[in-house]
Amino acid sequence: MSATTTLDQRGGVPIGAFATLPDPASWHETLRSLGTHARGGQWIVSTPPDVAAALSTPALQVIRPSAGTGPAAELVARMARFCDGEAHRRRRALTMRLLPPVPAIASQAAELAVRYLRERADADRLDIMPLARTLPAEAIAGAMGLTGPAAARAADLAGQLCDALSAGPRRAATARTPDADTAASELCATLRQLRLTAGDDVAAAASLLFQARDATAALIGAAVLAPRPPESGHTAVRVQSVLRRQAPVQCTRRTAVADTPIGTALIPRGSDVWIFVAAAELGNGAPATFGSGPHACPGAHAATAIAGEVLTILDAGGWRPVARQRIDYEPRPNLRLPRRVLVSRG
Repeated sequence: MSATTTLDQRGGVPIGAFATLPDPASWHETLRSLGTHARGGQWIVSTPPDVAAALSTPALQVIRPSAGTGPAAELVARMARFCDGEAHRRRRALTMRLLPPVPAIASQAAELAVRYLRERADADRLDIMPLARTLPAEAIAGAMGLTGPAAARAADLAGQLCDALSAGPRRAATARTPDADTAASELCATLRQLRLTAGDDVAAAASLLFQARDATAALIGAAVLAPRPPESGHTAVRVQSVLRRQAPVQCTRRTAVADTPIGTALIPRGSDVWIFVAAAELGNGAPATFGSGPHACPGAHAATAIAGEVLTILDAGGWRPVARQRIDYEPRPNLRLPRRVLVSRG
């Protein structure tokens, strides 16, 4: 599809469905050419300088899951991801303190990938996405110090919480579900095995698993599907190529808490703002998909290391993506998360 495809040619596609269009890069140039602008009552930010400004200003704040009571609401309210200002700075510092060293996470990821394939040694074809969805959180939990079964359980519970809170294009995330409360309570109990006693410490550990789960799964899926560069089959090169050309996280959302000048536009207070980080990719520096400013991804290096380890293990076993398979994506407003990615040996 041409890079000059206009938004009008997308018909009635809502902004929240852009991330799962067949080739997002084909409309990034159009978004950039329009600058910061309103569409259907919502605002789109996409040029590199405007994205950087939008991610840095305190006038655009993160969107929190719907208010409620119960364990899930209490847990997400304590996560740095869902707060701003001084609370965010303090909680992010806790999160960074608990994030294990990247080599420890990578070692856990390699071990889990090897085990996954060993348990399926008789298969000639398999879906890699069940591994992609569980391995990132399990690797981090193991590197934090949880034993094998406890790390696996923590990853499963983080996944349940993600699923309960995930918003589709037309549904707002909410923490007011029995499934979310059950998962949150057990996840906190599991993480207390790390001798974390303060509520914010437990929430910081939970947020590492929560944030790693789906975004890193999307990166693994895209990296497995990506062509092997003719000049180099090195996994780090392939992962970096995916981050810049088929970004797993396409956009992030904010709410304007004051009239906010971004570029040549003035975004009114109360506006819903979509910041298309993937459209702001410059090809140098940190990949734009990880964001910038106060809420930049705290686990960027861990995510790339995990994806690289999975690719290395698959390559060593002779696993390749099945040719001409149809790839469908979960209806996420910000992620390109494949439902299934088939690989075979040969």
